[in-house]
Amino acid sequence: MTTEVLIAVVGWCALGQLTQQAAAPDAAATSVDVRYARAQLELADANLSRVRESNKKVAGAVPRNVVAEFQYDVEVAKARLERARGGGAGKEFQVWLQRAESERRAAEDRWKSAVAANERVPGTVGALDVERLRLRAEVATLQLERGRSLVGASREAQLEWEVELLDNQVQRLKEEAGRATSFIGLYPVWVW
Repeated sequence: MTTEVLIAVVGWCALGQLTQQAAAPDAAATSVDVRYARAQLELADANLSRVRESNKKVAGAVPRNVVAEFQYDVEVAKARLERARGGGAGKEFQVWLQRAESERRAAEDRWKSAVAANERVPGTVGALDVERLRLRAEVATLQLERGRSLVGASREAQLEWEVELLDNQVQRLKEEAGRATSFIGLYPVWVW
């Protein structure tokens, strides 16, 4: 049910965005868009700085693949800011492609990290989890390929892909939340 609600909200927001793009953009809205994108970039930078500081205090406190995910967030935020400064709907889809590329790299990093952990200490990550991470990386790679194939497609087709990308991210977060809570004996509300 949560996924359906998320998809409906994203679709509604995207429709509103298309309506706004059809209208003439005013200077105040552009200024707010730039400020918002700049704030997102600053937040992404702050989050990355926080994990780097943690690693300075205690080496390896935050795994490399997690640090890389924060770096990918900064890259996506930079692309958003560039789009907000330059305007134009044509660059909007490029931000989504950047996001999909970040997801692909993060998924591949998680999978390779699990394989490397098992090479160092066999059995650290269960075979089923390694396979699940491999499949998540494959899905992310194919998702990016699909997005790239839509560069010249209609905005409607692009929006459909963007919603699918968000749905995949929600599924990944559910997997991670379920895995994390099972270690401490708690279960998310949606399991009950």
